[in-house]
This record gives sequence, structure tokens and C-alpha cells, in this order.
Amino acid sequence: MQFSIRRQTVMILGLAASLTLALIVIATDEDLRERLGTTYWVIGLALIGAILLVLAGYVFDQTLVQRLKEINQQAADARPPADKANPENDFDDPDEIIGLARKIEQMARNLQKTEASYRAIVEDQSDLICRYKNDGRLTFVNGAYAQFLDRKRSELIGQVWPVIATRLAPWLELDTWPEASSFETQLTGPDGQRRIIHWTHRAIMDREGQLFEYQAVGHDISARKESESALRDAKEAAESADLAKSEFLAIVSHEIRTPINGVIGFSRLLRGTPLTPEQVGYTETIQRCGQNLEILVSDILDLSRIEAGRLELDPSPFSLRECLDNVVTLLNEPARKAGLALIAEISPLMPPLLKGDQNRLRQILTNLVGNAVKFTEKGSVTIRLSGAFTPEAETGADGLVPYVLTGEVIDTGIGIEPALMPRLFRAFSQLDTSSTRRHGGTGLGLVISKRLCELMQGDIAVESAPGLGSTFRFRVSMRSSHDSSLLAFSRLQEVATRTPSRTYPPLLPQSPTAV
Repeated sequence: MQFSIRRQTVMILGLAASLTLALIVIATDEDLRERLGTTYWVIGLALIGAILLVLAGYVFDQTLVQRLKEINQQAADARPPADKANPENDFDDPDEIIGLARKIEQMARNLQKTEASYRAIVEDQSDLICRYKNDGRLTFVNGAYAQFLDRKRSELIGQVWPVIATRLAPWLELDTWPEASSFETQLTGPDGQRRIIHWTHRAIMDREGQLFEYQAVGHDISARKESESALRDAKEAAESADLAKSEFLAIVSHEIRTPINGVIGFSRLLRGTPLTPEQVGYTETIQRCGQNLEILVSDILDLSRIEAGRLELDPSPFSLRECLDNVVTLLNEPARKAGLALIAEISPLMPPLLKGDQNRLRQILTNLVGNAVKFTEKGSVTIRLSGAFTPEAETGADGLVPYVLTGEVIDTGIGIEPALMPRLFRAFSQLDTSSTRRHGGTGLGLVISKRLCELMQGDIAVESAPGLGSTFRFRVSMRSSHDSSLLAFSRLQEVATRTPSRTYPPLLPQSPTAV
């Protein structure tokens, strides 16, 4: 190909030189000029014009060849790797112009294939795809877009994009539109129904990085929005029903407490009258059933308050030793009847006074220890309490710092199957639901304990294995001080100094029947 170019150059320059030589000969021959007369000047001008035309054609050819080379190089760079590796797409024509023309033709075919592939992909999309210029007039729409508006593409091309025409895009008021953005709009279809469309909008740049046009892809999310609205309405209805249930339980619990207190009170009065042994047994049964019913109502009331978010803590200074002593005293008799040793241990580093809701803490301990006694046939139930000040905690206005109280209730009872662990903290859930189960209860104690621990910025966990007993661990947040004089409450100070005189551990001696 390079040889062909050189040959054409030599021939053109040779022709120009021949015409120039002929012009020089004619111009220097005076006899010829006299013989030709006015024809001499015509021939001279013709030779000059021919030389200029040959040189102009040469320059034009060289410029055209250089431009075609640039186009050929761009076409080679744009060809896919598969075509570059295919020698059939390369041309080695002796005429460079024809060879370059063939390469341009091949590039055009490749561009047609790319465009056909792009159009096939776009047309197969169910999303609405369109392109438009800076003035908002559409330059392209896909089939889904035309079908959505029930109009022909030829009718849509050149019209203003409806989102811009109705000024629904959020960035229309900006001086410079963002290169990419997402937003939602409502469009009315030909059937009159309003559809919610989520648009993905971006700018299309040319090779020089200049803005060419904009492209928008719209996805119909009407069905999703309707589902979200239905779920939101269902959630609100469920929350309203749950709130109504909680309020109903609270009202009923309060109303039931009055007759229960009457049953328990009159059964106690009845026991104080002369009765036969059989009648004494009946009154004890009545009193025991009334007390169980009172506990059930209290648990339901507490649970309903917690679920409704109406249970509030009442923090105040208290002695942890006194609180634990009350729990052990309450459960002393059931543990002794079951032949169990009830052991209580308090860390010697425990502050004498804590500030928190001692009634809720006592409720947590009572539920956990009561469960342990209920499901332990022999051995012991151990209560361990310890704690630590929160590191680097700031002192509050009352001079106290956060204190994390940690408790463990360990029993040697029947244990819990691993598969039943997820049901342990569910309301009204019993691990043994058979008609022959030996242990009663509603299953609310652990649920209430868990909710109370969470309300006190703590948590509760359990470790257990069948036949090896269970260990319930909980953490709750309290407040205390290294200097107990900051809690200057005379009665509590007396309790705090008097209670440690009890022996820890154990509060109760080992039962002869316990292992």
C-alpha cells in the first residue's frame, strides 16, 4: 500500500514537472510565440491552469488520505476484540482509498449491529425508557413507553417529556441539573388511572465530555406502593387492636382484684372460726387458689402495662441485702417443703445502698427463684449477686454513677431441652403442655422478668441442659456511689448496716433430704 502511494506521488509530480517544462519552453521560444500569436497566450494559460489543477488534486488526495487514515484508526480502536482477532476483517487493497472505504463500510456494519443489539435490549424492557434534549423534547421512546401512553412513537417524538411539561421533576428549579438522580412521580395513563413511576434520570455525554442528551428510565411501582399502604394500614389496625386488648386486660385485672381480695380475706377470717379438720382443709384450699389467682391477675396486669408502654420505673435508694432477704423469706417455706437448700450469696464489694426500682428487682428475683424451686426436685437453688461500676462513667447531679447489677439463679433441677429454649421467654408458653404436666403456672414469669430487665437497660440469658439444672443470668442498671454517705437516708443507712449481720451463704441450712 505504501508502494502504491509513492507511485501515485511520482506520477503526479512527474506530470506537473512535464507541464512546467513545456510552459518554460514555450515561454522562452520567441519564434514560436510570433507564429502562434494570440494562441500562444491561450496555450500558456492552459498549461498554468493544468499545473495548478494537478497540484491542487495532489494536495486534496493527500488530505483525504490522511483523514481516512484517522477514521481507519478510530474504527480499529472501536472494533470489538473478536473482530480485531479476525483477519478476514482486515483489508490489504493496493488502492488505499478503496481499502479505507471498505474498512469504513465494515465499521458502519458493526455500528448497525451494536445499535440493533441495543434496541433489542431496550425494546425487551418493561420499564419506560426515553431520551430527550435540553429543551425537554423527546428524541427516543421504547415500546413500553409508547404502550403506556397508548400512542405511536412518531407522535411522541418531538413532544416535551410529560415530567418536564408538568414540572414534576424535583431538580427543574436548579440552575445546573444533576448528572444522575432518582425520584417518583404520578402519571395518568390513557385509561384515566394514576400510576406511580420511579424514575432513574441521568445525563448522556459525548466523546468530548459535553452534554448530548438526557435519558430517563421509569419503573411502575404502583403495586408495591399499594402493598406498602395495605401493610401499613394492617400494622396500624393490629397496633390499635393490641392497645385495645392491653387496655381491656388492665381494666379486667383491676376489676377482678376486688372479688379476689374478698375471697382471700374472708377465707382467712373463716380459718379463725371453730372449724372441723375437714373444713380447715377446704378453707386452706380456697385461700391457696385465691392467692394463685391474685398472682395470675398481677402478672397479666404487669404484662399488659409493659406491652402498652405504660409501666414506669420508680427509682429510689434501697438496700440490696434487705431486698434479697425479703425474696428468700418469701420462698423459704416452699423450698423447705421441697427439701431444697436455698443459698444466697452477695459480693463483699457490693455497695450498701443502690438507687433503682427495688420492687421490680424483687419481682425479677421472685420469678426466677420461684421457677427454680418449682422445677427442682432435689439439691439446691443458689442466688448470686454481684456488680461493678461503669468505667469512666460521669457522676450525675445526685452524686451517683451508673452501677451494673449482675445476678445468677442456679438450680439443680430437671433442665431444659435445647429445642425448647426459643419458647422460654414467650408469653403464655409452657415447655410441658401435656395434660399430665406436674408443674403449673401461666408462663408469664420469665416473660415479665425479661421485659423488666430490658426496661432497666439490661438483659437476661439462660444456660441449661436436661438433667443438669439451669442457670439464669440477668443484668440491670442501677446507680450508686463509692461514698455511701451521699445516700443520707437514716432508715436505709440503719438497714444497710443491720442486714449484713445475717450469714451469706447460706440463708437456710442444707436440708437432710437434699443431695
